[in-house]
Amino acid sequence: MGISFKKDLMVRWVEDIGKFLRIWIDGYDAFAEPSDPTVFDDAYQKFFEKDRGFYLGLSEDELTTYSKEELQAQQLHPLALTLLFDGLNANGEEQQNLLRKAKLILNLAMAETASFSFQDYQYLSMIDGKLNNQ
Repeated sequence: MGISFKKDLMVRWVEDIGKFLRIWIDGYDAFAEPSDPTVFDDAYQKFFEKDRGFYLGLSEDELTTYSKEELQAQQLHPLALTLLFDGLNANGEEQQNLLRKAKLILNLAMAETASFSFQDYQYLSMIDGKLNNQ
Protein backbone atom coordinates (compact mmCIF):
# COMPACT_ATOMS: atom_id res chain seq x y z
CA MET A 1 0.00 0.00 0.00
CA GLY A 2 1.43 3.35 -1.02
CA ILE A 3 1.06 6.71 0.64
CA SER A 4 -0.64 9.42 -1.33
CA PHE A 5 0.81 12.89 -0.84
CA LYS A 6 -1.51 15.76 -1.53
CA LYS A 7 -0.67 19.41 -1.77
CA ASP A 8 -2.71 20.13 1.38
CA LEU A 9 -0.73 17.58 3.36
CA MET A 10 2.56 19.09 2.28
CA VAL A 11 1.32 22.58 3.13
CA ARG A 12 0.28 21.39 6.60
CA TRP A 13 3.70 19.85 7.15
CA VAL A 14 5.39 23.10 6.19
CA GLU A 15 3.04 24.99 8.55
CA ASP A 16 3.85 22.56 11.38
CA ILE A 17 7.57 23.02 10.79
CA GLY A 18 7.04 26.80 10.81
CA LYS A 19 5.11 26.55 14.10
CA PHE A 20 7.91 24.50 15.65
CA LEU A 21 10.53 27.00 14.53
CA ARG A 22 8.52 29.96 15.86
CA ILE A 23 8.03 28.20 19.18
CA TRP A 24 11.72 27.42 19.33
CA ILE A 25 12.75 30.98 18.45
CA ASP A 26 9.97 33.11 19.99
CA GLY A 27 8.82 30.87 22.79
CA TYR A 28 5.47 29.18 23.29
CA ASP A 29 3.51 32.46 23.47
CA ALA A 30 4.05 32.96 19.75
CA PHE A 31 0.81 31.03 19.20
CA ALA A 32 -1.43 32.70 21.73
CA GLU A 33 -4.69 33.45 19.98
CA PRO A 34 -5.29 37.14 19.32
CA SER A 35 -7.79 38.90 21.53
CA ASP A 36 -7.59 42.42 20.10
CA PRO A 37 -10.69 42.99 17.90
CA THR A 38 -8.72 45.15 15.46
CA VAL A 39 -6.64 42.10 14.54
CA PHE A 40 -9.78 40.45 13.22
CA ASP A 41 -10.94 43.57 11.38
CA ASP A 42 -7.58 43.71 9.62
CA ALA A 43 -7.64 39.96 8.86
CA TYR A 44 -11.06 40.09 7.20
CA GLN A 45 -10.05 43.08 5.09
CA LYS A 46 -6.54 41.95 4.20
CA PHE A 47 -7.17 38.30 3.38
CA PHE A 48 -10.78 38.26 2.19
CA GLU A 49 -11.23 41.87 0.99
CA LYS A 50 -14.45 42.31 2.97
CA ASP A 51 -14.98 43.96 6.33
CA ARG A 52 -16.09 42.18 9.48
CA GLY A 53 -19.60 43.61 9.22
CA PHE A 54 -20.05 41.92 5.86
CA TYR A 55 -19.59 38.48 7.44
CA LEU A 56 -21.72 39.34 10.45
CA GLY A 57 -24.61 40.39 8.21
CA LEU A 58 -24.67 37.35 5.92
CA SER A 59 -27.19 34.58 6.47
CA GLU A 60 -25.81 31.05 6.46
CA ASP A 61 -27.20 30.43 2.96
CA GLU A 62 -25.63 33.64 1.68
CA LEU A 63 -22.33 32.74 3.32
CA THR A 64 -22.36 29.30 1.69
CA THR A 65 -23.08 30.82 -1.72
CA TYR A 66 -20.43 33.51 -1.24
CA SER A 67 -17.85 30.94 -0.13
CA LYS A 68 -18.45 28.67 -3.10
CA GLU A 69 -18.63 31.41 -5.72
CA GLU A 70 -16.14 34.03 -4.60
CA LEU A 71 -13.52 32.26 -2.52
CA GLN A 72 -10.95 29.70 -3.53
CA ALA A 73 -10.98 26.36 -1.73
CA GLN A 74 -7.74 27.17 0.11
CA GLN A 75 -9.32 30.35 1.55
CA LEU A 76 -12.12 28.46 3.30
CA HIS A 77 -10.06 27.11 6.19
CA PRO A 78 -8.44 30.48 7.05
CA LEU A 79 -11.88 32.13 6.92
CA ALA A 80 -13.32 29.48 9.23
CA LEU A 81 -10.50 29.98 11.73
CA THR A 82 -10.84 33.77 11.56
CA LEU A 83 -14.56 33.46 12.27
CA LEU A 84 -13.87 30.96 15.06
CA PHE A 85 -11.30 32.98 16.95
CA ASP A 86 -13.22 36.19 16.39
CA GLY A 87 -16.28 34.44 17.82
CA LEU A 88 -14.36 33.20 20.85
CA ASN A 89 -13.48 36.81 21.64
CA ALA A 90 -17.03 38.10 21.10
CA ASN A 91 -20.00 37.92 23.45
CA GLY A 92 -23.69 37.14 23.31
CA GLU A 93 -25.53 36.87 20.02
CA GLU A 94 -22.51 38.07 18.03
CA GLN A 95 -20.50 35.15 19.42
CA GLN A 96 -23.25 32.70 18.48
CA ASN A 97 -23.45 34.18 14.98
CA LEU A 98 -19.69 33.95 14.39
CA LEU A 99 -19.37 30.44 15.82
CA ARG A 100 -22.26 29.09 13.72
CA LYS A 101 -20.63 30.57 10.63
CA ALA A 102 -17.22 29.20 11.59
CA LYS A 103 -18.75 25.73 11.94
CA LEU A 104 -20.46 26.06 8.57
CA ILE A 105 -17.30 27.14 6.75
CA LEU A 106 -15.11 24.58 8.53
CA ASN A 107 -17.44 21.79 7.40
CA LEU A 108 -17.53 23.27 3.90
CA ALA A 109 -13.72 23.47 3.80
CA MET A 110 -13.39 19.82 4.77
CA ALA A 111 -15.92 18.79 2.12
CA GLU A 112 -14.46 20.98 -0.65
CA THR A 113 -10.83 19.99 -0.06
CA ALA A 114 -11.55 16.40 1.01
CA SER A 115 -9.08 16.92 3.84
CA PHE A 116 -9.12 15.36 7.28
CA SER A 117 -7.63 16.99 10.34
CA PHE A 118 -7.99 16.01 13.95
CA GLN A 119 -7.47 19.66 14.85
CA ASP A 120 -10.49 20.64 12.73
CA TYR A 121 -12.62 18.10 14.56
CA GLN A 122 -11.38 19.54 17.85
CA TYR A 123 -12.43 22.99 16.64
CA LEU A 124 -15.87 21.65 15.69
CA SER A 125 -16.22 20.03 19.10
CA MET A 126 -15.22 23.27 20.81
CA ILE A 127 -17.74 25.21 18.72
CA ASP A 128 -20.51 22.72 19.55
CA GLY A 129 -19.64 23.04 23.23
CA LYS A 130 -19.86 26.82 23.11
CA LEU A 131 -23.08 26.81 21.10
CA ASN A 132 -24.77 24.27 23.38
CA ASN A 133 -23.75 26.08 26.59
CA GLN A 134 -25.53 29.30 25.70
